[in-house]
Amino acid sequence: MKKILLPALALLLASCGFHLKGTGVTSQPLPYQNWHVEGGAVMQKALENALRRADGHPVSEAESQITLRVVDFQKRRDIYTITRAAAINEYLLAMTVKAQAFRNGEPVGEPMEVKVHRTMDYADSEVLGKQEEEETIWSEMRIDAADQIVRRLTFLKAQ
Repeated sequence: MKKILLPALALLLASCGFHLKGTGVTSQPLPYQNWHVEGGAVMQKALENALRRADGHPVSEAESQITLRVVDFQKRRDIYTITRAAAINEYLLAMTVKAQAFRNGEPVGEPMEVKVHRTMDYADSEVLGKQEEEETIWSEMRIDAADQIVRRLTFLKAQ
């Protein structure tokens, strides 16, 4: 019975369109293959990796067909919940990334704005561990924001 159940479950998951995160970033191909990313020192690596996963090629500005410019990058850490003793219990981490695609200096499509939010538990007794956890969460948020931007780039019209 178990020999039949496992393949049937795998077949059911495959037939419904399920895929692991990172194995199929976009359902549509990118309109351009050669991209140059500029203005986003914080987002540079995440955007280039997201473009590679979507079969795009990050290249120098001279070789690029289109430029993706990060216009604005903001991150915030706000108190999300407190205890009855007025101690911080959770933080809300928020990131906003604004980007625009340019071809020959002219904007292509609408400006894109991506907002990513996460909550992080906090305890005064675990300060050092929480600093590392916060950096990991920020890194994952940058990856998520880059994936969302690249997903939106698939809807641009190639000229």
